[in-house]
Amino acid sequence: MSDADLVRTVETYFEFGGNSARIAEALFIHVNTLYQRLARVDQILGVFWRRGEHSLQVHLALRLSKLMETTS
Repeated sequence: MSDADLVRTVETYFEFGGNSARIAEALFIHVNTLYQRLARVDQILGVFWRRGEHSLQVHLALRLSKLMETTS
């Protein structure tokens, strides 16, 4: 699993409001694969990345990163 896979997984997580079935479907992966990816993200970012202020920070960072890519 690449870093790009993890980034796309987190972006899709936010896009579908954490709905596992819809996320897995959008990524064309099995739900168990999604859970493995989310567990890896938990290891990297900490388990609180999906909650409250942390969630907002991660979501904004991803959006800003994507915006920076399109303007360069």
